[in-house]
Amino acid sequence: MVFLAALFLLGLGLTLGIYMFSSGGSEIRITADGRLYGTYDLGKDQEISVETERGGVNLIAIENGAAYMKAANCPDGLCMHQGRISRDKQTIVCLPHKLVVEVTGGQEREYDAISR
Repeated sequence: MVFLAALFLLGLGLTLGIYMFSSGGSEIRITADGRLYGTYDLGKDQEISVETERGGVNLIAIENGAAYMKAANCPDGLCMHQGRISRDKQTIVCLPHKLVVEVTGGQEREYDAISR
């Protein structure tokens, strides 16, 4: 019981540390099959439809400064349950379609949480 409590507190501490030291991003970068599909401003509400070579279709929505996977025709649909992303280096991944949505453009820091 003590081990589980310690493990929970460690996970909570790491999660809080990540959010304290990461900054909000300004855009998302979408890559499909390892190739850049496009970059889009997080400040502009929009929907981006991405069609892959193998017939995959993903709909990425940007609303209120955050992006999320609104729809996808992949078999498992896990990418639609990964939540909203708005902080630098957060990602949404659709493995069946080989699609990655990553937040970029956050402020660079001289030191990261580990080097302090």
